[in-house]
Amino acid sequence: RSTISPPPHPKDVALQFLGNLFEYLLAQRNIELMTVLGATSGDTGSSAIHGLRGKKGVQCFILFPDGRTSPIQERQMTTVLDENIHNIALQGNFDDAQNIVKALFSDPAFKKEYNLGAVNSINWARILAQTVYYVYAYLKVTEPGSSDKVSFSVPTGNFGDILAGYYAKRMGLPVADLVVATNENDILDRFFKTGSYSRTACLETLSPSMDITISSNFERFLYHMAGDDAAFMKEKMTAFEATGELIGDENLVNACKAEMKSAMVPDTEVLETIGAYEKKFGYVLDPHSAIGVAAAMKVGTEAPKMVSLACAHWGKFPVAVEKAVGPEAMAKLSLP
Repeated sequence: RSTISPPPHPKDVALQFLGNLFEYLLAQRNIELMTVLGATSGDTGSSAIHGLRGKKGVQCFILFPDGRTSPIQERQMTTVLDENIHNIALQGNFDDAQNIVKALFSDPAFKKEYNLGAVNSINWARILAQTVYYVYAYLKVTEPGSSDKVSFSVPTGNFGDILAGYYAKRMGLPVADLVVATNENDILDRFFKTGSYSRTACLETLSPSMDITISSNFERFLYHMAGDDAAFMKEKMTAFEATGELIGDENLVNACKAEMKSAMVPDTEVLETIGAYEKKFGYVLDPHSAIGVAAAMKVGTEAPKMVSLACAHWGKFPVAVEKAVGPEAMAKLSLP
């Protein structure tokens, strides 16, 4: 049995909290200005902007790859005209934007001078906030007082959302399986299948928010799977930066597989899933959510229930949805 979670977007949950947290802490500490810097593949940007717009003492700069988000995703960012919001379109892909953000945060003098703050999931406070809806979803699909385990399938790009699920499990939530659901930018699925975490060219897919080839939060997960060994992880990540590949030994890979499963869903299956669910249930999945659902079906679970996390409203991706459901069905759909 699959359950599709309702809106809002998972990132909205975290970034509404984070925006208010920034404003509160700035006032508490008598700090006049924080420069918030973020990179987006489509969804973090609009969530951050709407969470930070008008916040006192906050200047927000969002970097996004020009032409690599959907038109609606771009408009959700660029039509916000508050004086503290600044959008920067870059040539390249999300990884290029994220590399700039990482480089600036790695410069201590720059970070101090501009009092940098992060909205990407490199900010652990955002991961913390995202643990909440795993608990909420669990309570919604189980009976009061139940100790039944529930599995979660998570459309995954930068690994922040599923990492929050891992932490919720560590805190005691009865979680059976966590499924890493990727699109054709499948660096994560390849690691779980082969033990090789290797950088490849970034493909343009129907799920642009997941068009990521380096998952920043994955190294946090690997750190835990390696027994919280910081020296080991530094060695591994230094080698990855130099060669573009991280090879997991048998113990590391087995530890990861004990915590998570994975599946890759190509665009053809994304369209098939959107079309099938619209026809059978009258529910329109966006391409990212469809990846979670398709991966859940591929992997399966022995738990009584599997929750597939939804990512966005289908209206942000009308071209893909029309391909999936056909023009006749598309004409009958309406935005809320």
